[in-house]
Amino acid sequence: MDVCVIENGLNLAHGLMLANMLSFWLDPSNLFAIFKVVLGLGAVIFVHELGHFLLAKACGVKCDKFYVGFDAFDIKIGDRVIIPRRLVHWTWGETEYGIGILPFGGYVKMLGQDDNPGNLEEEVRKSMKDGEASVSSALTPEGLVDRTKIDPRSYLAKSVPQRMAIISAGVIFNLIFAVLFAAIAFRSGVDFPPPKVGNVIGGGPAWEQNLAGATFEKVGDKDVSGYFSYTDLAQEIGLHGGEKPIAIQVRRPGASESTKLEVTPKAGFMRQAKDIALLGFTSRLQPVIGETGPGKNTPAGNAKPEIKAGDRIVEIDGQKIETDLDVFRVLATNADREVEFVLERSAEGSDSDDDSSGEQITTKVAPNPMRVFGFTIEWLSISNIQKGSPAEAAGLQVGDEIVSIDGEPRGDLLTLEERMIRIAREGGKSELEVNRDGETLTISVSPTLPSVLARVGPNTALAINALGVAIPQSLKVETVDAESDAGKAGLVVGDELVSAEYLLNEQQVNDERYKFLARDPFVNFVDDDTSWGEVNQLYQSLTPGSKLKLEVRRGSERMPITIATSASPDYFRHVRGIPLKELSEHYESESWSDAFYYGSKQVWRDGTRVLKTFGKLISGKISPKNLGGPGTIAVVATSEASEGTSRLLLFLTFLSANLAVVNFLPIPVLDGGHMLFLAYEGIFRRPVNEKTQALLTYVGLAMILTLMIFVVCLDATRIYGLF
Repeated sequence: MDVCVIENGLNLAHGLMLANMLSFWLDPSNLFAIFKVVLGLGAVIFVHELGHFLLAKACGVKCDKFYVGFDAFDIKIGDRVIIPRRLVHWTWGETEYGIGILPFGGYVKMLGQDDNPGNLEEEVRKSMKDGEASVSSALTPEGLVDRTKIDPRSYLAKSVPQRMAIISAGVIFNLIFAVLFAAIAFRSGVDFPPPKVGNVIGGGPAWEQNLAGATFEKVGDKDVSGYFSYTDLAQEIGLHGGEKPIAIQVRRPGASESTKLEVTPKAGFMRQAKDIALLGFTSRLQPVIGETGPGKNTPAGNAKPEIKAGDRIVEIDGQKIETDLDVFRVLATNADREVEFVLERSAEGSDSDDDSSGEQITTKVAPNPMRVFGFTIEWLSISNIQKGSPAEAAGLQVGDEIVSIDGEPRGDLLTLEERMIRIAREGGKSELEVNRDGETLTISVSPTLPSVLARVGPNTALAINALGVAIPQSLKVETVDAESDAGKAGLVVGDELVSAEYLLNEQQVNDERYKFLARDPFVNFVDDDTSWGEVNQLYQSLTPGSKLKLEVRRGSERMPITIATSASPDYFRHVRGIPLKELSEHYESESWSDAFYYGSKQVWRDGTRVLKTFGKLISGKISPKNLGGPGTIAVVATSEASEGTSRLLLFLTFLSANLAVVNFLPIPVLDGGHMLFLAYEGIFRRPVNEKTQALLTYVGLAMILTLMIFVVCLDATRIYGLF
């Protein structure tokens, strides 16, 4: 019995949501990609069973059945069979071949072999030579089979080394074909997201080390060369071993030399896998408009001439654009100004129907006013300071609390970044009054123009990149504008946020970009580790006037307050509705020897990661909720198939390594369990006691069935969440 499980806690789906995959499967134009997925997944199982089958034949064992999938039962309504247990089957020679209804693995049924040791006597009976009197005559008191009395083509008639070879052949074939899959992919050429840092999450390890835009050259003891993707990088960090230092070597943008660092990953940056310790960064993008095009009702979406998917940004306000960081930098430093885009549009890279090639489009994009709620949330003390930042140079320290800025009240933390950028634009300084251990200090700091504006993550710290500080917020209201919706609704200073509910209008509910909000519109600030900064950032993508229902605590009372956002006349967002395409690089082996070298390296890498994942699951360092079942496998495979055949082959490489490792675990019912029993028999010259073997087999079966049910339920929960 062979089972396949896949871990997806490290974002193996590459950002594609299940909802997009469902629409992908329903689109007739994607039938060929779906066919490739079905064929590929079937091939992985087929190869495993083929190993058992061919070695059994080579050892002279009669094989009664060869199945991909299990033919366990018919699906019936009453006495009518709706779906038969065998989707297709035929007999060729002495073997029945088929595809079973349950797509969780496959099996080869050999004469004299059964996963259930309780069926030993029945298998001996089937294997008896013609003319032999009884089953008992073929079994010794020690449980050994008298090979002189059974069919020499029976599995039971074979020596321990032969049976070991048959059992291990499935895993060996999986590994051989995994190398072959990877070699074909590398020789054909594969596009992949490189191990380069895009944006960083405020207050995280990558933010502290100022790694935005950096290229990894080494992580741990592994060189980042040849084919090594962003996903490989994330997995190496995530499986490093929790919150302990990891050695990295990176080259920052514009640097002539690389830098060696020791950085400590932290958990909590990935909401879907909070227990996995990471550095807190995203993949790099390219200055090309993404497939979805500009957002509706955004400054970019309203630009004339129109900005289209596939357009390459070559200039913004006369500044040459070469990377995504250039886009972020120019937009961040000019958030309050209208900017002029020069775009290059080609027939191949655009959704345009015209036949132009290399056409340049010039269009202006208006500023994007910040959505404000009419109240501010209390600042806390500085939690992190970025290396080499103005804050570090000025002497600011973790634990300092900023109480005033340039002699004025400190205001809204959410506008501090823009205020500092305006000072930096003029080459000025800012006087910060801070409270340090009960003492009031005045610190002069010179803000800089940031290359990126850090993202807000599940943690509560907001990064002010122009200063290089990360400051968390409490849930307590610090100021209220009496003339705003919040003031008129009765919100007062000192109220504490408890929960929030997104009140989307009909147009927003039907907008694909906000489907996830419509499905899950409720946030519990106390239990969900969600900060006010995250909710505020999300509302920046909604149109002014969008409503939010808050529940606040005032003393011992709780009360609901509904607030409509408004467009600020003073502050603006650098985000203008411009999605960028993920950066992709191409790797192609120069020779087949190189392809097989990297193929072997990839299989080793995938196999060791699977082992590490199981180790962390057993030790409790990774939650079992990060596992995925058949639904997750189908989603990831479809995602990879949509990126090309080479990407699908590399996923099948990972799946083959996964299948090999899982099936060779020393769990009765799996191949590894059979090898364990055979090893005992080979060493002690007698089989494991039948009752002991039966007990261990049932325990192993219960473990595998429980795992299968668990991962299928996880998949069902994820799919249910879509609706």
